[in-house]
Amino acid sequence: MAARSWWRRLRRATRGPRNALLARSIHGAGRTLGALPPFLGLGIGRALGSAAYLVLARPRRLAVRHLAVAFPELDVRGRHRLARATFRHAGESFAELALWPRLAEQPEYVIVEGVAALDAAVAEGRGCIAVAAHVGNWELLAAAVARRGYPLTVVARRVHEERFHHLIARFRTGAGIEILLREDPRFWHAVRDALRRGRVVALLIDQDTHGAGVFVPFFGRPAHTPPGAALLALRGRVPVITAFIQRRPGGGHLIRMAAVPLGERNGRGRVTELTARFTAAIEGQIRRAPAEWVWWHERWRRQPIRPETASRVGDGQ
Repeated sequence: MAARSWWRRLRRATRGPRNALLARSIHGAGRTLGALPPFLGLGIGRALGSAAYLVLARPRRLAVRHLAVAFPELDVRGRHRLARATFRHAGESFAELALWPRLAEQPEYVIVEGVAALDAAVAEGRGCIAVAAHVGNWELLAAAVARRGYPLTVVARRVHEERFHHLIARFRTGAGIEILLREDPRFWHAVRDALRRGRVVALLIDQDTHGAGVFVPFFGRPAHTPPGAALLALRGRVPVITAFIQRRPGGGHLIRMAAVPLGERNGRGRVTELTARFTAAIEGQIRRAPAEWVWWHERWRRQPIRPETASRVGDGQ
């Protein structure tokens, strides 16, 4: 116990220098990969992902555990194989961001289906909400949409480590993306202003964040989900699309966009209902490409309080 406590104190004391070294390493690796021929850089990215699978024990365990929840029909070997593929995808995605200035010059690298849904939404003049998720190379999705001339605003959380935050922000702003941080005290005002300016506001709603949320089904279990996209859409009658990116077997990516009808009915329960529809679309995309989601995220961390539990808490038991 004493040794474990000493190790925790040491890790806390050295967190700053370790993060600084890691941030410099990531920045240096990105510059190196970006200077390589794309086929070589992508191959090295996949290799880095495979190495991360071996080294990062906790994310690996979480990924395998969560795959068992989502795909109970998979045996242990199948779960580990899929988890390894997820890490390889993450490594390749990192390489793609480093290589993006050159990949962006290849029109066939990212193909878009359903862009008419986005055009129709933007044409309504009330802005557009794009519901997305941490599936596929979502940073490349945003960069590709912005490159096509759409005024894109991405809602994001500030990364706790400042050096990592600046690395991500540098890529996004360099790609022509406007960023709104959830931690900003004027966040909701800024989102509504972006919609009034006719911008496409992208929200990734597939993680259990610390803010408000509603419970909706996700792979058969309740998942605490941010309701912001549904609230904005219903209150302002803002058109909504889903936007997902997926790797193509021969290389490159396919972006799929689809309109999400809001319906005319309003009132109690509509926010949860619409959030559930968004989440069902996200689950459908993950099922199409299960190796491209962040399985190490603790998506089912919070669960609804059962009535009998709430009763015991209320009675002081």
